[in-house]
Amino acid sequence: MDSITSTARSTEELKDQLESEIQSTSRGLSASSDQQKKIDSLVRELELKCPLKEPARSSLMEGKWIVEYTTAPPPSNGKLGPFVGIARQIIDLDQGTYTNYLSVPGEIEKEWLSARLEATYVEWNGDLLDDARVISSDVQDRTDPLKVDDVVPSKQGDNWLEALTSIFQGKESFTGNISEPDYGADSWKVDFQTLTIKVFGFQVVQMKFDEGTSRVWKMSYLDDEGTRIGEQCTMDFLCFSHIYTYASFIILTLCTYKMTYNKR
Repeated sequence: MDSITSTARSTEELKDQLESEIQSTSRGLSASSDQQKKIDSLVRELELKCPLKEPARSSLMEGKWIVEYTTAPPPSNGKLGPFVGIARQIIDLDQGTYTNYLSVPGEIEKEWLSARLEATYVEWNGDLLDDARVISSDVQDRTDPLKVDDVVPSKQGDNWLEALTSIFQGKESFTGNISEPDYGADSWKVDFQTLTIKVFGFQVVQMKFDEGTSRVWKMSYLDDEGTRIGEQCTMDFLCFSHIYTYASFIILTLCTYKMTYNKR
């Protein structure tokens, strides 16, 4: 019994180790392959200790969040072209809205470049979201549930604006005969609305997403100390229930008036 207890890490120990590991990675931008693997291992271990059975329905989701670490592509990782800032998420449970906000540099009061992605969300019902750009032609007309082996990841382009705006292509829902319990307990279907880019406060780009441009966001860890881990399909991959090999994960902390995370 003692040997088991001595090797099992507590939630606080895992969170402390995660914080230590991500400090030198520039929020994930400079993380080496070895660092990514180690952080991923800690994340998976912490996810098993999530204190909430239905994190996506918790009032703790409300508020302004800052991205501390992510494996996501731009702009979710804090980059916009060659410029580096800080990515945030703003969740309003009463309005059912979800905003990704990137500011360059990270301090809002010094901001000269920003990108704001507005979205709404609903509980995910388990329907797979089909992105025809990354599915091989021999499975596009299938009516049976898609498998992870059917997904062909596409290569992210070097042109950041092209990669960013490519998600404006409309999507269609793929509905298979899937029998799984209560997807909405930990997952949202996020429907993108608009993207706005400003330079020195002046709007230079505003785009409206096609109807049906959606992604699935899974809340894999949430606690009352302001720590949240989410997994989200990027623009390059197909969303699958409980299969996140092709998903990026993001570690976030809740912004409060008592804490300034850019000083850590």
